[in-house]
Amino acid sequence: MRLQSITLTNFRQFRGVQTFDLSSDSLKPVSLLFGANGAGKTTFLNAFTWVLYGSMSDDVEEQDRMVTDSVWRDLAIGQSKEVAVDLRLDHEGQDYRVLRRASLRKESDLQPKPSPEVQLWTTKADGSSEVVNAPQEAILSILPRGVSRFLFFNGERIEKLVKKGAYAEVKQDIKVLLEMQHVERALEHLPKVDRRLTQELKKYGGDKASEIQTDIDNLRERETTARGELEGLEADLATLTEEREAVTDLLRQHAVAAPIQAQRDGVTKELEEARSARDAAVAERANLVATRGFLAFTQALAENTLATADGLYQKGALPAPLKREFVDQLLEQGACICGTPLVEHTAVFDHVKEWRQRAGLQAVETAWQRLSGQIGPLSSKRVELREDLAQITKRINDARDRVEGLEASKSELDGKLRDDRLEGAQELETKRMDLDSRIGVKQQRIGSITSELERIKKDIEKRTKERSRAEVTDELAAKARARSDLVQSVRRALGEILSIREDDMRVRLDAELKQVFRSITHQNHIPTLNKGFELTLHKDVNGVELPVPKSTGENQILSLSFVAAVSKIARENHKERRAEGQSPVDAGMYPIVMDAAFGSLDQDYQQAVSRVLAKMAPQLVVLVSKSQGLGKVVTELMPYVSHLGIIQTHTTAAENGTDHIELEGMSHPYIVAAETDHSELKVIK
Repeated sequence: MRLQSITLTNFRQFRGVQTFDLSSDSLKPVSLLFGANGAGKTTFLNAFTWVLYGSMSDDVEEQDRMVTDSVWRDLAIGQSKEVAVDLRLDHEGQDYRVLRRASLRKESDLQPKPSPEVQLWTTKADGSSEVVNAPQEAILSILPRGVSRFLFFNGERIEKLVKKGAYAEVKQDIKVLLEMQHVERALEHLPKVDRRLTQELKKYGGDKASEIQTDIDNLRERETTARGELEGLEADLATLTEEREAVTDLLRQHAVAAPIQAQRDGVTKELEEARSARDAAVAERANLVATRGFLAFTQALAENTLATADGLYQKGALPAPLKREFVDQLLEQGACICGTPLVEHTAVFDHVKEWRQRAGLQAVETAWQRLSGQIGPLSSKRVELREDLAQITKRINDARDRVEGLEASKSELDGKLRDDRLEGAQELETKRMDLDSRIGVKQQRIGSITSELERIKKDIEKRTKERSRAEVTDELAAKARARSDLVQSVRRALGEILSIREDDMRVRLDAELKQVFRSITHQNHIPTLNKGFELTLHKDVNGVELPVPKSTGENQILSLSFVAAVSKIARENHKERRAEGQSPVDAGMYPIVMDAAFGSLDQDYQQAVSRVLAKMAPQLVVLVSKSQGLGKVVTELMPYVSHLGIIQTHTTAAENGTDHIELEGMSHPYIVAAETDHSELKVIK
């Protein structure tokens, strides 16, 4: 998918009809637009989501005021004015035009809530246009709503991707972006097919098979109910966790409680580190015992083994005077070393054969020799084991003492924040503790349901095997059972395929995330996309992974790195499919439109992010202010810019004066005194 152009008609700040060309190529994929605060950068960003989905982001205020204020004021009572966004794009070799518009009739100074209509056209080979029926459904098939969070976003608010409440949605949207939802849909439909088949089995399969199938159906219902409850609990847990963090932030900002909360934050961080160090030491001890613990029990065995070997040596049995392999060779050849024939069933043959029973095996002697060489070092290894265990045990005890001390310090600080003399803080702390308690209850219930689902899964497998062995005389029921077994096999296979693809996708995203993040940040922090699709940061301290509290800037960098990783993996995924002849050339290519890409980042980070931006998507529209975009940002981006423009601010506030912006050696009006407040798109190149 590629954007060609966008036209705004009386759309909020943008008065009249204004168009901006967005077409680009692989060498210069960037369109760069500068605008002052309030000029309309966020409006321009939201024009894409409004034309495609009829909605705007939550941070847009006064969403019903769609028509430019100055245009609405000039409109007479009883007259109407149109607001519209017209987007041209191409997708999988087909050109599209999307138009969403609404006509608003003026009955008062307040604008009525708009009721926009959307239209969609495709361009045929002869250049003529053809109307697409069910336009919204067609748009959603081109670009599903959830996927837009990765394509149209405000850089200062992109950190929402790292919030706990977003993980489930992010995971699902990524599946859509990487076209994995087809397998999920198949898995959703298979139970319906199975139910139709098992109804016939219960009806005609006899008492035993019917009873077993009823049990399986009941287990399936319990499984569905449990999974639904689990999803709800996980969503509730994420919400409660975010709420607790919000309350903690309020405590950090409280005039009196802030110093105490700062102390508690520090103690909490140390407590997490101490617990991680303790758990790591306990795990290390467990691994040591599992891999080398047997050495503690080898002393008596080694002594007995050496005594046995010494006894055999004293008797002359080791090494044996004669090797059994040598005797076997003589008997096989039929001649003694002295030349006497060895004929079977003769006295000479039997005499030599008796020596075979007294001879020793070469392999046995070799084993004895190897064993004797290994017994010696066992003593020193036992000493090493004892010393290592003593060191690890000391570390565990020290860590436990530290944990206990920090827990006591945290408890004391908790008590201070509950002090009723801290006006306002007591209520916040009480709420935080209540949230803590509720989070604990949710976590316990999640663990209980997870265990229950494992039991249900095993019970279903058990009863399904019993169903396969149950006697069924009716031919129709036998066929239904066989087909149900096949459906279950397909279901298991698809489940395994989905699990493998999910894990592969996550691993690839995680690797790309780490690479992008490393190219931006100078901190020794490591991002991780875990199995729950949670974005986390940690640092390695003496082999122990410790979580890193994420600042606003780090959240922004982490989220941008994740978006870049998703964009790249989507292209690679479709490139692989195209090699198999399944996808058109531009499949998996999606544009990114981003406002405030640099947020609160310092100049070094701005330069690093700019360097990454030009490579993160096949088409990129960047909206920046003069303070964010000039300098290192322009230097990094300009070689990749195909379209450069300004969202020029026209203002009636003459006291603020005018302002200019210098781009490519030329000065351009940036803020202009005017008779009405509005914004205008100005093309530089």
